[in-house]
Amino acid sequence: MSTYEEEHGLNDSDETGNHRNTERRELRNEFRELFQAYGSNNSRNGNNDNVILLQMLSELIPEDLQQEWFEQIDSKNRKSCSKEFIDSLPRIKANSIKDKNAECAICFCKFLEDKYPLVAELPHCGHRFDLECISVWLSKSDTCPLCRDSVLSHKTDIDVSKTEMEEDWGMYG
Repeated sequence: MSTYEEEHGLNDSDETGNHRNTERRELRNEFRELFQAYGSNNSRNGNNDNVILLQMLSELIPEDLQQEWFEQIDSKNRKSCSKEFIDSLPRIKANSIKDKNAECAICFCKFLEDKYPLVAELPHCGHRFDLECISVWLSKSDTCPLCRDSVLSHKTDIDVSKTEMEEDWGMYG
């Protein structure tokens, strides 16, 4: 009968662990040496040394990790619309939709199939979408899904004087 350590490969963990620690120590030393050689502010070549340091570091960092970091940076740089802007989009009444086959370009559902359609129109281009679909889209992007024009660059003043203000009075008794 084998022991727990043997079944799970823990007998030689000291050797494997020591090997990993040695590799990590060596990698840390390589980073330290590279930074001392190329990353100091006292170097004469300045930006050129920083480029060389970045190239050397990029060779040491696995490509899949680099790709993941670039995707994270890219996702942080993407613009989106504020909730207030999305909530202020003009709503289209069902009786003003003339084309019975008009559909949302995001979900492809026909507007008039719903008994009470919630259709929003983008003020800068006039494209219409289901309110739920365009809300999700604009929470992640600041462009129209059809024409890809920025909705924030063409901000129009939307009259909110006639909008119904939500108040929580009466809600709790």
